Amino acid sequence: MASSTDLLQLTIEELAPMVQRREVSPVEITQAALAQADRLQPILNSFITILGDQAMAQAREQEAALARGEYRGPLQGIPIGIKDNIATKGIRTTVGSKVLADHVPDEDAHVVRLCKEAGAIILGKENLEEFAAGATSNNPHYGAVHNPWALDHIPGGSSGGGGANVAARVTFASLGTDLGGSVRLPGTFCGVVGLKQTFGRVSQRGLMVTSFNGDHIGPMTRSVADSALVLQAIAAYDPLDPSTVPVPVPDYTAGLGKGLAGIRLGVPSNHYFDLLEPEVEASVRQALAAMEELGAETREVSLPSMEYFGALRFAAMADSVVTHEPLIKANRDAYGPDVLYRTLAGQFVLGRDYSKALKVQRIIKDEHARVLQDVDFLVMPTAPFAAPPIRDEFITVGGVQHKVRGPGSGIISRNTSPMNATGLPAITVPCGFTQAGLPIGLQFVGSPFQEALLFQVAHGYESVSPALGRRPPVVAE
Repeated sequence: MASSTDLLQLTIEELAPMVQRREVSPVEITQAALAQADRLQPILNSFITILGDQAMAQAREQEAALARGEYRGPLQGIPIGIKDNIATKGIRTTVGSKVLADHVPDEDAHVVRLCKEAGAIILGKENLEEFAAGATSNNPHYGAVHNPWALDHIPGGSSGGGGANVAARVTFASLGTDLGGSVRLPGTFCGVVGLKQTFGRVSQRGLMVTSFNGDHIGPMTRSVADSALVLQAIAAYDPLDPSTVPVPVPDYTAGLGKGLAGIRLGVPSNHYFDLLEPEVEASVRQALAAMEELGAETREVSLPSMEYFGALRFAAMADSVVTHEPLIKANRDAYGPDVLYRTLAGQFVLGRDYSKALKVQRIIKDEHARVLQDVDFLVMPTAPFAAPPIRDEFITVGGVQHKVRGPGSGIISRNTSPMNATGLPAITVPCGFTQAGLPIGLQFVGSPFQEALLFQVAHGYESVSPALGRRPPVVAE
């Protein structure tokens, strides 16, 4: 039988059959995961709340269910994390803020209920950027989350706790939220797989203090196959969430292993490759060459309307101030300064400017749709650079200083946030490392509700990625 340490190195795809055959106990797995969480929490600060007693109770329930012959699928007995802005019944859900430090929801988010029904074990509520409003996870109230690849660097945000936990072999998967890249940025900075599926594929019900336009709940996992397994569990039409779409859910694992032969990959000639650290660009270009060797066809595509992408910020600012208005009126002093000041600016957005932002959004959506008629996917760097240091407020790219947190820090999400505006599915896969040992991510973007094909392509590349099998230093220790 594998040791508890060995169990934590496995993927869900590898571990699930062992659980089904009862070779490994959910109790044994959960005990190992909780021990890892306790060991690394002082180092990573990746949780706001660790649910030790509840996780063990869930594990014993799943053990009993398996003994009765009740197999619920590949998530049964698997420890996962939940970002602390996703509602959990009877469990404190803070959204990373002092404003909601004592908030305890009356019901689970739709995705949490589905994960429980699938038999997953909820290990804890994970640390995040305050109100999920930023890309660093430097939380002013609960402390900064640390990147397991380099502890003095950010893990990305806003779902930084989840990205750190998956990379550090604490959780086998974590559910984050993605309004501008908040699942995919921890994916690239922590060297894991991060998925933002098509808008409407997964219910947002129970996602707290969210935007009205473009927020998603999506998984961070150790592999593409695991991402497919988690999406299989949470993808569903929710009649109580008007944003979801009653589209049939296919078998997301059916195309894994089919490879890249004949796949047409579109490489944008503008915006997505405009501002890159040299090491990031070199790694991505090597990935493109590797995919061509696997039989994919790459062709250059143009997205000229992306020149106006910055206009979408006006709509986001207005949405944010409307969302936060009652909380700011009730408890303004409990806000951290970064979130407060970026939110207050939204009250000065004119209705005309908001309407123009929505017009630009529609133009960009139309343009991406047209380009995806000629190629199967777009491929690009997930972020312009690798994870910056936690203490740094600026990063220099192309000889120009850019902010990495607070108001005006849009460069960090310039390659991810467009897909929140278009609603298109996007996945980040590790594609290499900088000389300093920091992960680099490659992003694939597909057509609406084509996640199965997205997984096929991402899985095909993953099999030859130079990042395959690499583990962060805190795991090796």
